[in-house]
Amino acid sequence: MEDETPPLFILTGPTACGKTGAGVEMALRLGTEIISADSVQVYKHFDIGAAKPSPEQMAMVRHHLVSVARPEEEFNAARFRDEALPIASALWAEGKLPLVVGGTGLYIKAITQGLNLAGQIGKEAEAELERLWNLGGQKLLYERLQKDDPEWAARIHPNDTFRTRRGVGVLLTTGRRMSQIFAANPDRPAPHVMTVVMDIPREILRKRISTRMEEMLSKGWTEELNMLKEMGYNMGHKPMRAIGYKEMFAVCEGTMDLLDAEEAIVRGTWALARRQMTWWRSVKNSVVVSLNGEETAAMTAQIILSRDEVRKYFSLHGVKA
Repeated sequence: MEDETPPLFILTGPTACGKTGAGVEMALRLGTEIISADSVQVYKHFDIGAAKPSPEQMAMVRHHLVSVARPEEEFNAARFRDEALPIASALWAEGKLPLVVGGTGLYIKAITQGLNLAGQIGKEAEAELERLWNLGGQKLLYERLQKDDPEWAARIHPNDTFRTRRGVGVLLTTGRRMSQIFAANPDRPAPHVMTVVMDIPREILRKRISTRMEEMLSKGWTEELNMLKEMGYNMGHKPMRAIGYKEMFAVCEGTMDLLDAEEAIVRGTWALARRQMTWWRSVKNSVVVSLNGEETAAMTAQIILSRDEVRKYFSLHGVKA
């Protein structure tokens, strides 16, 4: 993996911490392009709730792996690795340091350390997942996971629909538990990778999460959900099960009040942010950059690029900033 992976600069952190804006500013300074590592932004039509880069940001810096998959397609960490690595290699061959920006830990683990995700979930397994979902929703699926793979279940949140379905689906398809798969893929050193984690005060992050949700609603998030529903997308499609989309879909279905949905989204997003910080703080050799949360994107980029660890990394690889 080390020989196959070009130098990679990873910019990550909890949701709503300002990664997108800072990433654009850094890409402009470095004269490079961005590889998005976000498990919802890869899907077409899921725009507002995925907090995709704005058209202006996309025009300023080229973003790869944004809106590249149809919602009915399976896009997982293995596919991300297979598509992201060739892009990174091509950028490096052009003299550009690949800049990976996003908060999906499994995607970044896959590209930096390698990850065996046991292939696709089979059609029969998908059908069984839908049957279980229709019977008892996330609660029943998580209980099934606790029974069949208690070690994996203990590592994820009971409301984490993606990893719950993944754990049950992989076991149904392959007979292997996710805990076994991860045990067979221990962390390996990645000397060509620099991982920078943005960290802002918790109270500011919570406020940003609430403010961003309000902005999404003002941009037409409800209308986006109605459009997706008219296109035939529902809870059977993976991106619709993401935090925010599943609650807003329930609003469109008339099974949840908008106010209740807003509270659930903020609560779920905050829980996700905490899990993300726990994940990234455990990554070996990561550089945590503490911010006050009031910096502009340009200021944040300057702070990151001025760090001694970052400057040494650039010097090692002949990168000018």
